[in-house]
Amino acid sequence: MTREQVIEAARAAFLAHYGVAPTAVGVAPGRVELLGNHTDYNEGFVLTAAVDYVTAIAGAHSERPLTHLASSAGFPEATFDPSAMEKSTGEDRWANYLKGIVDELQKTGTPVGKFAGFVVSSVPDGSGLSSSAALLMAAARLLTTLWPDPLADSPMELAKLARRAENGKFVGAPVGLLDQFSSACGMAGNALFLDCRSCAWRAVPLPSDKAGILIANTNVKHELAAGGGYSERHGQCLQAARQLLGRGDAKLRDVTPALLESKGIGLNPVLKQRAHHIVYENARVERAAEALEHGDLAEVGRLMKQSHESCRRYFENSCDEVDLLVEVASALPGVYGAKLTGGGWGGSAVILHDPTVIEDLKAALTESYTTKFGKAPTLLTTTTAQGAEGISL
Repeated sequence: MTREQVIEAARAAFLAHYGVAPTAVGVAPGRVELLGNHTDYNEGFVLTAAVDYVTAIAGAHSERPLTHLASSAGFPEATFDPSAMEKSTGEDRWANYLKGIVDELQKTGTPVGKFAGFVVSSVPDGSGLSSSAALLMAAARLLTTLWPDPLADSPMELAKLARRAENGKFVGAPVGLLDQFSSACGMAGNALFLDCRSCAWRAVPLPSDKAGILIANTNVKHELAAGGGYSERHGQCLQAARQLLGRGDAKLRDVTPALLESKGIGLNPVLKQRAHHIVYENARVERAAEALEHGDLAEVGRLMKQSHESCRRYFENSCDEVDLLVEVASALPGVYGAKLTGGGWGGSAVILHDPTVIEDLKAALTESYTTKFGKAPTLLTTTTAQGAEGISL
């Protein structure tokens, strides 16, 4: 579905479910990480783009005793009191993302009260396109439309609020700013370069007539809030930075390749591997942004291939399914580069390619993947897209 179709589907679903028309819609895109895997929480650099798969939440103020949330995805309806929220641990835990946004807005002084909402999304869950960030930013845009807040004038500040919501007590995922920033600040026809320390960013051209983006979803699902690999890597990066730089607030952003090679000799081998990935990934992001600004797609593709090999070898957050997709794509004429995108341990590969080879590319990926794993990948052609917005109806 197009962005407009998802918005209309959310509006119609709200009317059918609640019997009244919604008064606002928040809509936000998913994102694809082109380069900068796990660099965001290390205060490094990322190259990202919002994509044309979106989540929309239609909503309205409510006089009912509780907030009511429903979804077209088949999740059970959730209810809660915005003035006395508790974290959900049952099947309605998807609503924790909205509770996190409510909580953070209330902390800023926005008097968010009871509302009704209906969620419709075209962002595949668990695919590496950050369905969670799209849900958070759609909620932030909906609620700042229902309860106007100056934060709505600053996409970056809304992104920071959404990150706090995902880091906080209701969700508890130790993510960086990449996902929320991408969803909040997306620009059609452009990738986005972000300095995760200063939050300075710039758009870099990624014209759709020169480079297509194919998302190859393994359908191997991951969940960042569940702990496991993501939280472990986060902790390992912090530990490596502290040992290399000798201070408690250290981040791998400040470790140069020369420092890593000189001081990394005594580092635990696993910690050195994690640091190696982040240190060199930051350098790849900076080079890729410059290459895009000069129209050098071949260089961007070469850096993407290096990034995936680093994920596989040093950060160990890829999987056999993603590796196969990257290997097959990288061998085809007209493919600039391919790599893991997202947190890892499943999800998707992102493939940057000449638009004229898309059909051959999809056929090769489907044949190879089905032969090895007995099922087809989900292949999503996409383009760069506009960021999140709130719409009064």
